[in-house]
Amino acid sequence: MICLGFIVAFGTMAWFGIGKAFGLKVEEITKQGPYKFSRNPQILGGYLLVIGTVLQWPSFYALGWLVMYGILSHWMVMTEEEHLGRVFGEDYQRYCSKIPRYL
Repeated sequence: MICLGFIVAFGTMAWFGIGKAFGLKVEEITKQGPYKFSRNPQILGGYLLVIGTVLQWPSFYALGWLVMYGILSHWMVMTEEEHLGRVFGEDYQRYCSKIPRYL
């Protein structure tokens, strides 16, 4: 699961382009590739990494990391969605209505 998470998270970043993955060089909403299925495939890959780590090395600290990752990543996604809604307007709203936030 850790390997799958790594492949999904960093593979999506590589496919998307590092500049776009970090919010640079964004002229339009990406709607192809993994973004046809999820608006946040990088976050899903991160979840797989964290879940795999918790399963591999179970502890209360690892469980805390899982909870914190969930809270912080969701907060980041909500902030990003607000920004994208302002930048891309109705086009982004249509995209959100068709593609799920996570799964």
